[in-house]
Amino acid sequence: MKNKKIYIFFTILISILCVVTVGKTIQNDTYSAIRIGDYILHNGIDFVEHFNFNELFYHNARWLFNVIIALIYNKFNFFGVYLFAILGSITLGLTIFNCLLKKNKNYFLSFIITVLSIYFISGCLTARAQIISYLLLFLELLFIEKLIKSDKKKYIFVISLISILIANIHTTIWPMTLILFMPYFAEYIISKFLKKPKILYFDDVNIKTLIITFLIVLVSGLLTPLGFLPYTYMFKTLSGGSSQIDITELKIVNPFTNVSLFFSIIIYVYLFVYLKRKIKISDIFLVSGLFIMAVMAYRNIPFFIILCTISLSRLIMDNTEKYKEKIDKIFNYIYEDKIIISLITIVMIVLCTVLFYRNIYKKSYVADYIYPTKAADYIVNNLDLDNLRLYNSFNNGSYLEFRGIKVFLDSRSEVYCKEFNNTNILLDWYMTENLKTDYKYTFNEYNFNYILLYIHEPLNYYVSKDNDYKIIYVDNYFVLYEKVE
Repeated sequence: MKNKKIYIFFTILISILCVVTVGKTIQNDTYSAIRIGDYILHNGIDFVEHFNFNELFYHNARWLFNVIIALIYNKFNFFGVYLFAILGSITLGLTIFNCLLKKNKNYFLSFIITVLSIYFISGCLTARAQIISYLLLFLELLFIEKLIKSDKKKYIFVISLISILIANIHTTIWPMTLILFMPYFAEYIISKFLKKPKILYFDDVNIKTLIITFLIVLVSGLLTPLGFLPYTYMFKTLSGGSSQIDITELKIVNPFTNVSLFFSIIIYVYLFVYLKRKIKISDIFLVSGLFIMAVMAYRNIPFFIILCTISLSRLIMDNTEKYKEKIDKIFNYIYEDKIIISLITIVMIVLCTVLFYRNIYKKSYVADYIYPTKAADYIVNNLDLDNLRLYNSFNNGSYLEFRGIKVFLDSRSEVYCKEFNNTNILLDWYMTENLKTDYKYTFNEYNFNYILLYIHEPLNYYVSKDNDYKIIYVDNYFVLYEKVE
């Protein structure tokens, strides 16, 4: 590096930002991941849903991640899980920064893009499988570009290895490993028709090498204990019952009300349209395709933000090429000016302080207002778990499973739909919880003998007035009813 001091300075700032963006409170999916991973460690993979009192089939779509997080929890408890998320966040942030820096040779630009990217996805940097898949997909995209530029066969191996890891760690998003090839295939095809484009440019692609790599990745999806699941899981989930109810991460996004997407629209429109410089064809397809995916579901927004950093960096550098000498002078001045560096430090300190207060300070690993910690204590100590048929919420089922209580449903929404188990459990819960169907019908249909509700939810108002159910436990957040025989 030409300027080691500024490199170390930015590295430290990014690392601190990555630490404070990680929420201390464990999210619901992580609880079920620990429980499932622990079961696999002791019993292996058997494709049976063991933590629900209904007879269901389970695909173990994140089996390797579940095993990893269970091993961490068994050794270090929740602190280890929290530390895992922090290390994952730091690794992602520094990988983005170093890869961009190597490509554009500009410390300040690489720093700004990295900081904005980490900030906009901060709510997703948790101990869930995606914290690994964000990194793996970013690296895959990077190595695809390296393969195109150098044609070195070692990159075929690396890309294939990434595909295998994703197929076992986060099967749901494995098709993304194939989708990332599409912009480069499109670039090759268009290059055959546009010999001398005025505003577009493209790399010379060894199409044979790219096709061979794509086919190897395509076949690598079979290198799991899950059979053909990587090829179907994502599409079943997006088109199934879980996409038809009010689950935040599966909702369609209005790009004009979402800060990160709206901010991105302004930047890319300006770079694509108003600067009128040459644009790499694959960048147009990559940014457009990932943007459409981001609008289709909230959980796709981080993939858009992270994976487009390479294109964003290239677009900025390409559009400022003729001003390179002037820009270099400005950046050199910034690096050497203590006042500007001090201002950057102050801004980062303020941002990190706000995020630290929001995500860490006065937070606990388990949020009592979300998860029924005390109610679970009561259930475990006082009720017959073998004969328990408990009505519970989508949001707290994973925690109850973690405590050894069999549940009605949990946040693994796809498990409770027709596409995977020929059941309407998820839809029945949604209709009941939102008072769109008679709760007595649902309670009788599933033969619940206990009902666990959030104390302030609308359904509790009606159940509290029903003589067929009596309160046996209540705290500040939850109430537990027993069916009167």
